[in-house]
Amino acid sequence: MAEKLRFRLLTLAGEVFSCLCDAVDLTAKDNAAGSGGGSLGVLHGHLPTVAALEEGGGVHCVSGGKTVFSCRVRGGFARIGREEVDVLTPEVREIRRVEG
Repeated sequence: MAEKLRFRLLTLAGEVFSCLCDAVDLTAKDNAAGSGGGSLGVLHGHLPTVAALEEGGGVHCVSGGKTVFSCRVRGGFARIGREEVDVLTPEVREIRRVEG
């Protein structure tokens, strides 16, 4: 069985959502040269990194081949570790959770 990622979505007000999932998909912001952005898929064991998130970009948690959580964020950053992903954003929009 594959290892799970610990995902946390945080704003200045505190934790909005957390879960264990198989993968996290983020929309990263382009760098100053206008490249490097786009979809960033994260699995357990990913190299540690920090990514700036696109304004209005999507954040999706996947388990068992299904999206279990998705939202749009107003920019922010993702701190990616080998076993966790923390998304820090000033605002969360369009939250969708799938139970079960």
